[in-house]
Amino acid sequence: MFPSQPTWSTSRSNLLQRCPRAFVLRYGLGEISQHHPLGQDLLHAFEIQTPWILLHQTIRLVVLDYVEDYANGTVWSTGLVRARFATDYTQLLNKRNVILKRVQDKGRIRISNLQRSHPENHLIEMGVEALINIIQHPEFVSLLKQGRIKRMEPTQSISSNRVRVYNSPDFIHHSERGETLVKLNPFGEISAYRHQRQAALLRLYGGKDSTILQFSLRQRCWNVKKTIPTDAEVNDAMSLVRLDVEQMEKLYSLVGKNNNLDKVALADTYRSCMNCQVRFICPSKDGLERARAEQFTLMCV
Repeated sequence: MFPSQPTWSTSRSNLLQRCPRAFVLRYGLGEISQHHPLGQDLLHAFEIQTPWILLHQTIRLVVLDYVEDYANGTVWSTGLVRARFATDYTQLLNKRNVILKRVQDKGRIRISNLQRSHPENHLIEMGVEALINIIQHPEFVSLLKQGRIKRMEPTQSISSNRVRVYNSPDFIHHSERGETLVKLNPFGEISAYRHQRQAALLRLYGGKDSTILQFSLRQRCWNVKKTIPTDAEVNDAMSLVRLDVEQMEKLYSLVGKNNNLDKVALADTYRSCMNCQVRFICPSKDGLERARAEQFTLMCV
């Protein structure tokens, strides 16, 4: 089941830590059965994100479009920022609703814990405020005023030590001062440890002297961290990536040829289950503690 080349990404690592069962369903069974109707429905279920997640995804996408237009000589007005965010956020919600309806109408899998969503004014205002705060941030303004900018796609990866790593910067800035790799973290402030690890992996996309600039959103305000990772930090980060990959391989081996999930651990906390897209096919749908107790009993028999 494991891909020919081990693959690591922040989203894979986060899901792995939150819930091994959901990880195997998404990147194991979902991937190998993507051409089967049920496999397609499973992958579509993972595409159904909460409005809160879509809100922050929209913030990132609009910031990157703003940067791209700015580099081409077009500076948006506050009104345009507001209109772009409202339009893009509404489009993502509509796409989510279409996918949800398509899966529900097919009737092959039952998703009862997810409902259709519509744009709410207070969420739009939150998104617009976060956007205005970053495009007016002194560090961000200084970055855009001089030099060249190249936008990066999240699908761009780096192969390191036979592991395919997906952790691309959102854009790269070149000036007389050197190269700066910029990453947006719109989903909240991350720990100092995660900052360091993310910065070290970002350096794989640049050179030894590249500066890493990370913008993290917290309560609609942006905190900035600027670092130049050392070789030792990059090596440490890759060691952790390899440990993640080893854990992924162990999970796939537990599933085996019969696609048996009985030995694959459930989430550690019920909080991980609250907005899980595949809870409807998980034993935790009837209660996480009960499901974990039943799994423990089965494994001890």
